[in-house]
Amino acid sequence: MRVALACFITLCAVSSSPAVAAPLKDHPAVTPYAGSVATRRDEDGFRPYSLVTGVNDKGKSDDDGLRTLRVEGIVTRLAYENPKGRSSFEIFTNYREALEKGGFKILFACSTNACGPSYASSRWGRVTGMRYASSDMHYLAAQATRGGQDMYVAVLIAKVRHQVEIVEVGQMQKDLVTAKALGEGLRKEGRVVLDGIFFDTDKATIKAESKPALDTLAKFLAENASIRAHIVGHTDGSGDFAYNLQLSKNRAAAVMAALISDYKIAAERLAAHGVGPLAPAATNKSEDGRKQNRRVELVEM
Repeated sequence: MRVALACFITLCAVSSSPAVAAPLKDHPAVTPYAGSVATRRDEDGFRPYSLVTGVNDKGKSDDDGLRTLRVEGIVTRLAYENPKGRSSFEIFTNYREALEKGGFKILFACSTNACGPSYASSRWGRVTGMRYASSDMHYLAAQATRGGQDMYVAVLIAKVRHQVEIVEVGQMQKDLVTAKALGEGLRKEGRVVLDGIFFDTDKATIKAESKPALDTLAKFLAENASIRAHIVGHTDGSGDFAYNLQLSKNRAAAVMAALISDYKIAAERLAAHGVGPLAPAATNKSEDGRKQNRRVELVEM
């Protein structure tokens, strides 16, 4: 469930002139720097997000060059044109001070060369999805907890524009799989995606909010005793192949173990497998495609 957030950050005004009106709605948690003009707002929904928390100058690959914290939540991306006459460092300092005053902990911050070598600035876009990374930039990552909900904010300021990205950690808003959908999926395609089963980030630990989906799946299997099925874990194509393959196997095994131990489904009716990124449901070149590829499926034997 998405938790409503009060506006608890107010950026210090640095100019007596009023902010330029923008047709795009700001996020209620972060007031933009005075005079900034909103140019884009993307609501990515619930998904994983790579928050940069360190830089390794000697790293040769994207993963080695940027240290990241992988979080999951509702992601909102905002882009702004910088107000004329204000330096990127001034904007960066203002955001940092405002976040700290708002109770945020700064997890990481860097400026220009400290954000990595100029030839590798494009890796920021590949890792984070931020569009305006360059050799002359400032970045910070911050975290706070409000009402029991964690929130992460990433701010990247370039010469003429900047981005603010907010991740509200919470339960995915998604329809749970139904018994009807399970039956129809197996009948038509021999497989069905098990929506509503969630895992801790980069782990095979099933989250507590997965119980309704597991209840439905177990009830379906109990009422259709002739069905024998493979439980198949899938990942997207990001990161190390061997790691993803093992993670997908472990997650499938965790679902199978829960069905056997918690719901008394006969073990001989089930088998767990993981195929990592080998059977994508969509392209791995877009975030929406990668989101579809991270899944667990029930496949009839």
